[in-house]
Amino acid sequence: MVIIDKSGVHCLEVQCCDCPNAMSPDIQMFQHGFFPTSFNKPKTLFTFRVLNDFILDNLESSTSVMNYYSKLWQTTSSTHLVPVMPNL
Repeated sequence: MVIIDKSGVHCLEVQCCDCPNAMSPDIQMFQHGFFPTSFNKPKTLFTFRVLNDFILDNLESSTSVMNYYSKLWQTTSSTHLVPVMPNL
């Protein structure tokens, strides 16, 4: 499953509780701070943290969804960054 958080875009295996008295998978995801992109077999989850951060960016800086996602993707794939050299 793809999980989109403030720290970037991550691929993780997610499994919901299948116990007889368990809540539905979408309710379980909400309880753990995730917002699924669909309610039937979701493949992508957003954290509430990233949704709140996007709203703030959008309101303050008029950031588009595409630009925000690009920023998150670059955060995750930071191979282009030059490491900081320690003081000599």
